[in-house]
Amino acid sequence: MFKKNPTSLRLTLRALGYLLSYPDAQLRSVMPQLVDALRSEGALTGERMSEIEAVCQHLAALDPLEVEARYVDNFDRGRQTSLHLFEHVHGDSRDRGPAMIDLIKTYEQAGLMLDPNKVGGELPDYLPVVLEFVST
Repeated sequence: MFKKNPTSLRLTLRALGYLLSYPDAQLRSVMPQLVDALRSEGALTGERMSEIEAVCQHLAALDPLEVEARYVDNFDRGRQTSLHLFEHVHGDSRDRGPAMIDLIKTYEQAGLMLDPNKVGGELPDYLPVVLEFVST
């Protein structure tokens, strides 16, 4: 997925996180700039860039309601494709709560305070949030 020894992943991780978020009008309007950011950093292989560009072009050609419905079908209706990482690790077990608390503490120790209004009220294990954190 990544080129060997990329000089930076900062923009790449943020752009990928944003591309994985809910495809509302705001996201759809900035997809070309996100693809440009991915290209400019050059951390992804050519094959991966081609795949991402194809997906973005496909999504741009679809009706916005269809894009949103597909997103919900893919990411919100099953454990295997959930964008909440602890769903894959802990499922509905009692271990999930303490893991969330530990992740929040990790964010806070690094100086990141989650604003529920800015992350759409998502849990701290939501992959786009994790990718943004890792990018810092």
